[in-house]
Amino acid sequence: MNKLKVSVLAIAVSTALNAQAQEAKVDAQSNQQANAKVQEVIVISGSRMEQEIEQVAGSIMVIDEDAIEKSMSNDFGSLFRNESAVAVKGGAGKPTSVTIRGIGGNRVMMVKDGVRVNNQYASPLGPGAEGTGRGLTEVQSLKQVEVVKAAASTMYGSDALGGVVVMRTKDASDYLMGDDYYVSLNTGYSGINNEYSAGFTSAAAYNGFENLLTYQHRTGEELPNYYDTQPDSDLVQDSVLFKSKYHFNDYTSVQLTLDYLEQTLKRWEYEFDDKTGALDENIDTNRDTQVINGALQLVSSKPTQMHDSLTVTAYFGKTEQLEHRDYFGTIKAKPEDLYGLNEIRDYSFEDERIGINSTFSKYIGGDSYGHQITYGLDYEFSTMSRHREVNDPITGDTTTPFTFATTDSQRLGVFVQDDVTLLDGDLNLIAGLRYDYFDNTPDQQQAIDAGKDPADFQSMSDSFWSPKLGLVYQLSDSVSVYGQYAYGYKMPTPDQKWGELEVDAGSMTDVLIQANYDLESEQSHTWEIGVRGNHSDTNYELTAFYTQAKDFIDWQYVSFTPPSISPGWPPVMVPMEFKYQYYNRDEVILYGAEAQINHWLTDSIELWGNISYTYGEDENGDYLNSVSPLKGNAGANWYTDIADMEADFGAVVRWADHMSRTNDIELAQEDICAMGICIPKEQFNEVYGTSGYAVMDLTFGLRIDDNWKLRAGVYNLFDKEYIDYADVAGQSVFLLGASMNLDKEDFTQPGRYFNVSVNYQF
Repeated sequence: MNKLKVSVLAIAVSTALNAQAQEAKVDAQSNQQANAKVQEVIVISGSRMEQEIEQVAGSIMVIDEDAIEKSMSNDFGSLFRNESAVAVKGGAGKPTSVTIRGIGGNRVMMVKDGVRVNNQYASPLGPGAEGTGRGLTEVQSLKQVEVVKAAASTMYGSDALGGVVVMRTKDASDYLMGDDYYVSLNTGYSGINNEYSAGFTSAAAYNGFENLLTYQHRTGEELPNYYDTQPDSDLVQDSVLFKSKYHFNDYTSVQLTLDYLEQTLKRWEYEFDDKTGALDENIDTNRDTQVINGALQLVSSKPTQMHDSLTVTAYFGKTEQLEHRDYFGTIKAKPEDLYGLNEIRDYSFEDERIGINSTFSKYIGGDSYGHQITYGLDYEFSTMSRHREVNDPITGDTTTPFTFATTDSQRLGVFVQDDVTLLDGDLNLIAGLRYDYFDNTPDQQQAIDAGKDPADFQSMSDSFWSPKLGLVYQLSDSVSVYGQYAYGYKMPTPDQKWGELEVDAGSMTDVLIQANYDLESEQSHTWEIGVRGNHSDTNYELTAFYTQAKDFIDWQYVSFTPPSISPGWPPVMVPMEFKYQYYNRDEVILYGAEAQINHWLTDSIELWGNISYTYGEDENGDYLNSVSPLKGNAGANWYTDIADMEADFGAVVRWADHMSRTNDIELAQEDICAMGICIPKEQFNEVYGTSGYAVMDLTFGLRIDDNWKLRAGVYNLFDKEYIDYADVAGQSVFLLGASMNLDKEDFTQPGRYFNVSVNYQF
């Protein structure tokens, strides 16, 4: 693997450290503690406009800039390491998927700087059909991440059935802090995947402009397992963020944002003969993923008769993934067999979006009574496509297996919400309503060329209303209660309704995904109640929720063909074949509770924790495999000074209960028998469960002076072997194990590892 060359940077860093070290201010520690304790939490995800989190009638998880920095996250998945309410599958080169309260995938809408990110494309079978994830973002540039943990179709439309993840990147003003320019360099190492990183950030203000340019380079490996037995790989990521804001006056500004990321994964897989040790086969994979998002955003806080503030964003986004695989194996030849290239596969995935969204707000009333009205309009046109090509280098034959027809989609939504203030501000009643029109139009000619019936590829369109009701009541100056009802809606994605896929699940197993042209849209009804406390030294929140989902899209096996021997000589073994498809469950019920707390034990010691429990079952009373086990985190932060330098120490214990609330899939209706050998059906139907675990992380931060910052951490301190249930949820032990040569150890999390980062500000 190519290591990042940092020798020149290291020399410069060392020289500058000796030449520019300064005496820290005497009151650095007190300032640090005050900033940590007195921090107003402002969110935009609840109503698409800035408001204090105490005003939101629902549970919102916030990961702010300070938490991102302390966690030393190096990818999207690790951002949620210390959050029990959100489960993330994948990370570090592996496709990423988010699950909130048992609902995940494309049912969770993801937005970055006002732009909806790409759809997830992935088979529920996991490895062997990896697809494209959604967490392709550079965490170094993030200012805040917010997670709406209930349905939010009233404000965001379709795709927000299970919640919303809103990511905001930093602006130039976040760095400038009133100065005219800012420049910093950063470098670091992350042991989780042997990753080296380096980058810079620059910002400048002049003649009404505020400009920002950041660049980050990362080079490492694909996320390993505990035993480090994963295939060899190289993972390289480059990202650029550019922002240019122009202030017309004190009220109005326009900002251009360009966000680009490229991630390249090279992987080399080898299989050897158990007896002779000779090379049986190998697969070389080269996957390149590029993401570019752009937006032009107009913001004004100048009051008019129609609005007090407005935000209008025109945007575009494109995600493209190209994957090339070379398959090597034994080639039948005379006078003797040869080892060489016997198959080439090329995959492509594209998701393009262009649209405009707008949010207007107007307050009507006085101090004791009033209406905060928020309204707006959203429109988006998008195209989603997936192509495959299989080439036989020996015969020269090329096939193009059908996946799903390239689909054009249109979304149009109009919404309004009224936040009514009563009882001198002690009571807020919230009512919202949204109308959406949605249309999916597949390419019928593409389906005809693939031999499909064009009647099965008719345009799918629908419209729906999404209501929301909520309240926030202030019991005292420091305690409030809230409750809400929220509606969610989600149309099937093109790959769910029209998709077909053949998964290479091993030499003796074929898995076929077949289309379900009758698939219907999903709906959900969520009720949520909670209490928030904001005292001088203690903040807490307790939440209980209940969700009823109708026509919930899941997957099921529809047929099985046992292995057989074809007639003729020499006899050829025909592999067993499984077929499955997406379908609508009649009803799914999910309910649970969550709690979080922060408490200042002293002026310099902070204790915090969170815990989440979700229970889910289908219309038959069977468990939902997408639900996570009981999970929690408990931590402590100590703020102090070392030789007049600001320092902080952190300790976190992450834990999860064992997961036995699983429901075996019906892969086989009876025992599987072939050539006189029978395998019990239970071995085919078993899904993964996981054992409970507890791991500890330690972190340390040091502000050496006004220029230098150092941060380090050790994760999984006691080198605990464990599996995160999100990585195996609902997966067949047989398909991922016996057929794909993946053992349970392949899904384990990395053992003990170390992170370190250095930042220098000019």
